[in-house]
Amino acid sequence: AEKKLFDVRPQLVKSCSSALIKDLLDDLLHENILSDLEVEYINEVFPARADRCRELIDTVKRKGDYSSNVLLQRIIDKDPKLGKELGLTELSLPTQEQKGIDEKPSSPEPVKPPLPVKETGQQETNGIILCSEAEYRDITTKEKEIYPIREKRNRKRLALIICNIEFEDECIKYRKGANVDLEGMKKLLEELDYTVQCEVNLTAEAMRTTLKTFALKTEHKQSDSTFLVFMSHGERDIIYGTDCTRELVNGQARVTTNSVLHTDYIFETFNNFNCPGLRDKPKVIIIQACRGYGRSQVLVSDGQSQQPSINQKELEDDACRVMLKETDMTCFYASTPDTVSFRCAEKGSLLIQTFIKILQKYAHNSSIEDIFRKVQLSFKDGMQMPTQDRNTFVKKFFLFPGH
Repeated sequence: AEKKLFDVRPQLVKSCSSALIKDLLDDLLHENILSDLEVEYINEVFPARADRCRELIDTVKRKGDYSSNVLLQRIIDKDPKLGKELGLTELSLPTQEQKGIDEKPSSPEPVKPPLPVKETGQQETNGIILCSEAEYRDITTKEKEIYPIREKRNRKRLALIICNIEFEDECIKYRKGANVDLEGMKKLLEELDYTVQCEVNLTAEAMRTTLKTFALKTEHKQSDSTFLVFMSHGERDIIYGTDCTRELVNGQARVTTNSVLHTDYIFETFNNFNCPGLRDKPKVIIIQACRGYGRSQVLVSDGQSQQPSINQKELEDDACRVMLKETDMTCFYASTPDTVSFRCAEKGSLLIQTFIKILQKYAHNSSIEDIFRKVQLSFKDGMQMPTQDRNTFVKKFFLFPGH
């Protein structure tokens, strides 16, 4: 069936109507051949009928004989005349056992790693498995190089989320599903004992001002860490403000410098000189935005040209001692450089939702670096690959939920 689908592909692309494509997508969704994200991806990214048909065929064909057979049978059922023109006859569907053998793994949704078995009596709050006293003692005894955490009664943890959803330029799409990410991440960080400052729909200048103000908060002196989360459209090393505009340079459209936030600015604002309250403390940066136009593999895209690559770390003299300007920071991007990241209009972005679920299950006994690796592993067969960049952590960072 897979070969047959390949053989009829050219004629099917030519003859298949938009109405038939819609019916086929509905049927394949109902029969669990396609997921909600796959159907939305095909409809959103491929507005042209022929392109939509090609993507439907190729997506199903990658799934193997069973799925290909179902698609061919539905074409016969929905449009017998077209089925006859394609030389299709009644097809017998493989058994479920055959399906398991023939099926090829192919899904834009992250493949979740097996969840850890919870210890007897292990507590959980709002989906987060708490770190037990035994786990805490075991980790702090065995792991010599870890960032220290303050006791709850003596700390003031702060986190910042900037989420841009609506943009002044009508050519920049409204970020459907972004509210789901915002609410989910806020709830997660609050459960980890962070006081979360949420800012929505900021211009580039407002983002810069917000970052400067947040970096200078006196509460950081009583904190042991921070999270900085950015959700917007973007390109390589830049995040769009709501006022993002473009100008023609040598015949090419480029975003204007003042209407975007460069990631370098984030690192500069929170380095050891400009943010002394967080000096020697872990600072986790998460960026849900595209880094270009390409695809990690071939949902709604979070992006719309390349900027200079990020600067290397520098050594500075602080009068009293030589100190690294940029340490104890790490950045987790939604995708690799020059590629897009994806977001579901109803469920939120793939990165944020996966990060939340994996952190909830693993933070009780895993460092943030290990959590990032688990997130990456879950995307191994997916449509994008999150990356950890500009990592200057010198120790392991455990969140120890519940402590």
